[in-house]
Amino acid sequence: MSVGVIGGADGPTAIFVSSSVNWGLVIGTAVVIAAGIILLFVRKRKK
Repeated sequence: MSVGVIGGADGPTAIFVSSSVNWGLVIGTAVVIAAGIILLFVRKRKK
């Protein structure tokens, strides 16, 4: 897999991935990150 970033501080940045996307991994990662954020909010409200 190859990832390339094009752009800089003065303009938009694009990220190109030259491989097929493993959607299961992408969705799983998104779920884990969302669960972590929800847990942080829940803990802050309890305090």
